[in-house]
Amino acid sequence: MSSPPFKLLRATSEDIPELTRLTYACFPTEIRELFMGCRSEADLPLITAKYARTLETDPHDVWLKVVDTATGKIAAGSNWKVFPNSGAPQVSDESVGDWVEGQLKQDTVEMMRLLNDARREANPGPHLCESEIVPNASAHPRGLLSANAVAFADLHICFTDANYRRKGLGALMMKWGCDLADLLSLPAWIEASTEGNFLYKKFGFYDFAPMASGRGGFSMKRDVKKEA
Repeated sequence: MSSPPFKLLRATSEDIPELTRLTYACFPTEIRELFMGCRSEADLPLITAKYARTLETDPHDVWLKVVDTATGKIAAGSNWKVFPNSGAPQVSDESVGDWVEGQLKQDTVEMMRLLNDARREANPGPHLCESEIVPNASAHPRGLLSANAVAFADLHICFTDANYRRKGLGALMMKWGCDLADLLSLPAWIEASTEGNFLYKKFGFYDFAPMASGRGGFSMKRDVKKEA
């Protein structure tokens, strides 16, 4: 029996450099600058280090990779934030790289504030910052656990190498995330580009509101799967 052409795997810190280069290649200049803090490829080591540090320190951070089994090359990737027991803590917010300066920093700070606020409003919970972590809660990562929190899964970013598009790789990653959300009885959230909107709707997401950043696209939600 021949091997499948693609394999979906959980990525590790060793994969982050390749995933970061692919992310940079897949998005236009505006997204590279505002979401990655990259004015050029010279900034890639900085955002790579940031992604790797987040993966190592944020227990909610999950990276996926789709590998071409013939070449071993990463053909697609995605970053999920999974909050199984609570709303998103501020440690998981969109944040600006500490190397970003000037007008780009001002624009990025404002855009991320809008996105973070909209995500919280749509997925309410305690959203504690690290200075507000409740004491004596060591059984839960960072002490962030509250009975009135709204848990959810957030597709932070999803991308496919231009040479591998229309081969179902995005659907592989979406199925993984939606299956996990269903298993944990979680709603899900995406800040979606117009290009990805059709794919996300195939997996049960619906347009919730225009993107808070005002740069096109929609924030999309997927409700908790109802028992049959």
